[in-house]
Amino acid sequence: MSVFIYNVIYGGKMKKIFKIVIQIAIIYAIYQAGNFISSLISNIIVIPGNIIGMVILLVLLITNVLKFSIIEETSNFMLKYMSFFFVPITVGIMESYKLIQDSIVQIIIILFISCILVMYVSCKVTDVLISYREKSHD
Repeated sequence: MSVFIYNVIYGGKMKKIFKIVIQIAIIYAIYQAGNFISSLISNIIVIPGNIIGMVILLVLLITNVLKFSIIEETSNFMLKYMSFFFVPITVGIMESYKLIQDSIVQIIIILFISCILVMYVSCKVTDVLISYREKSHD
């Protein structure tokens, strides 16, 4: 009887925890693959491993080699708390302010222009995708 109660109470939680661990392992394996490829091509061109990992993830999702439902829970969690992941970067910038204080105006200008550019490109891509979707449904 106690085994049955234990399975009812904790069985579902363990299954969910195991599923999340598998999702994290998949994302981490893709990240490590990107780092490995980055180290292989570092003599030719320097591309950060995390960027290569994101491209690998994008290609796997677009080609349906990796279904989004397989990594959905962990992805949603990471997106939900994305701002929390930027806290260490912000603290690092605040600590190394003396290194960048001479060029802070240039950095702010570059950040402003790149932010405007990203917003513009995102809007245009969204417009194209919406018009494509409307044409395909007609």
